[in-house]
Amino acid sequence: MKVDFDKLKRDVSLPEFFLYLGWKFVSGSSNSSPKMSNGSDTVIIKKNSKDYYTYWDVHGEARGKTIIDLMQKHIYDQTGRMPSLREAGEAVQNYVNNKEVVLSQDSRFGVSNAKLDPNLLAFLNSQLKPYQGDFLQKRGITQDTLSSPVFSGVFTSREHRKDGKVYNNTCTRLINQNGFQGISQRGIRPEDGKSFKGISGNKYDSIVVSKHDKTRPIEHIYISESMIDAASHYQMKLLNTEKNILYISTEGNITQGQMGVIKLLLSKQNINNITDQVTYIFDNDSNGYKYALKLDTFLKGQELPNIEGLPVEELKDKVLQLPNVELSVNSDWNDDLQASISKGKECEFQDAIKKNDFTRIAGLKDEGYIPSPKIIDELKGSAPAPTMIAVQKIFGLLSDTPGLSDIKLAQNDRQTIGKNIEQAL
Repeated sequence: MKVDFDKLKRDVSLPEFFLYLGWKFVSGSSNSSPKMSNGSDTVIIKKNSKDYYTYWDVHGEARGKTIIDLMQKHIYDQTGRMPSLREAGEAVQNYVNNKEVVLSQDSRFGVSNAKLDPNLLAFLNSQLKPYQGDFLQKRGITQDTLSSPVFSGVFTSREHRKDGKVYNNTCTRLINQNGFQGISQRGIRPEDGKSFKGISGNKYDSIVVSKHDKTRPIEHIYISESMIDAASHYQMKLLNTEKNILYISTEGNITQGQMGVIKLLLSKQNINNITDQVTYIFDNDSNGYKYALKLDTFLKGQELPNIEGLPVEELKDKVLQLPNVELSVNSDWNDDLQASISKGKECEFQDAIKKNDFTRIAGLKDEGYIPSPKIIDELKGSAPAPTMIAVQKIFGLLSDTPGLSDIKLAQNDRQTIGKNIEQAL
């Protein structure tokens, strides 16, 4: 049988073939970068510089594998015999001949390249402009943080036009020892208001870094999954610090290539004491625990114990044994930041209620704050009825909201509320 291996690697849609084999999409998947799992292994699918579909194991060593490798493994799993690459290629060709696979031209997945050529990289870099908009501010990150010596210029904006729509995406630069490698970008889709995130370029052996004072040695490095989480951690714990610190972000799952780049960076910066000079601030979840354990053993030159399949509680116990880990209270550091801001606004709201300060109450509403039913119910017994009705009108709360359903007003109270609200707004 004649087999064109290059054509098979380019033409057979790998996402649909994984689906055919029983794999499923998992959290973090997108049309341009499908993420799939069979319950034990998890892979991300990208195209390489030859336009081959390739898959990269999120937690293992496999990287840049093609449909031929996948078929070889599939046959081995089914028969217990490792076929030759020729046999695997012929098996894939039979699927094509029998029209049992989806070809790339018919695929619903627009899988992007893992790496961009120098011209595309230069063009992508030229599209990055100084950060503008309110994407980060809506996540609680202040101008003080964005203009700090650590984060000034780290976040950028990129205008992207597609299907007649204009998207203003918030981006960070992916770099390695060879310079700019691509971008990590986030934004809000105007058509449905939902957020998205994605990578354009090479993530496998590239990272995002913050700024630092290059005239002084770096004193401490913090490593996270997201530069937004890094900025949140900095804002809560290290804003205005005089220490020369650096944040590193993997922008999602950590890869073997990224661990190599991080180790190289530490070496160049003479960071030799991992325990005292490096802190892991990954997410407070199963994957975050795995990333911390994998990176720590890699940086210390130790062998990683088998952690796949361990219950979350056991993973967390292992992570907490590391002296250089900081875990957020919530799922990640930005969730912690937003929770602390919400708590602060909650206190402001309660104080404004006590003072009948309708201007401040309206201001909180403009800042995106909405009182919870629990707070409304707690205030019911202490705040005057006119004030509570004013809160209902300012925030557009339904009259059957707990704490509001049985409040009634006298006529003169209604007139006073109307004036107060009008002045506040």
